[in-house]
Amino acid sequence: MDNIAENFDNKITIQKLDEKTDMKVFEALSDLDKKCVGAEGWSAESFRSEAQKDNGIVICAHEDSRIIGLICGFFAADEAEITSVAVDDNYRRRGIGDRLMKAFTECLPQSTISIFLEVRESNSPAVSLYEKHGFASVGMRKNFYCDPVENAILMKKEL
Repeated sequence: MDNIAENFDNKITIQKLDEKTDMKVFEALSDLDKKCVGAEGWSAESFRSEAQKDNGIVICAHEDSRIIGLICGFFAADEAEITSVAVDDNYRRRGIGDRLMKAFTECLPQSTISIFLEVRESNSPAVSLYEKHGFASVGMRKNFYCDPVENAILMKKEL
């Protein structure tokens, strides 16, 4: 795992994961993702597979050995997509989401001109985080999420 951002809060480290990362880390990512988003959360194998791709980006925040945040996505041509963001309930409102968003952007090729993501319509804290980072609503995906069924706001950021 390579550090892509400096330690902050004297204990929390942001790292980009790759094919050499221990499977236990991906299992912890999966546990956190499912805790935050429910049954739709990614499996450990899905996170591992994304980290192994040349165009995949999987970044975690950890305090000591505890995974407390993640961001995952990919890039293709001149666009990128964030597919998952999660921060442990006990660590929210400490700037971890901000650092993860910044780290994701720093991992993108210079040729990237826009980033997309979907977010539950009811997830106002996440919408606020994304707007703070320059994302704007560009559409709606009806009944995109299940358990419970809910619309997704499609958001885009121009770089």
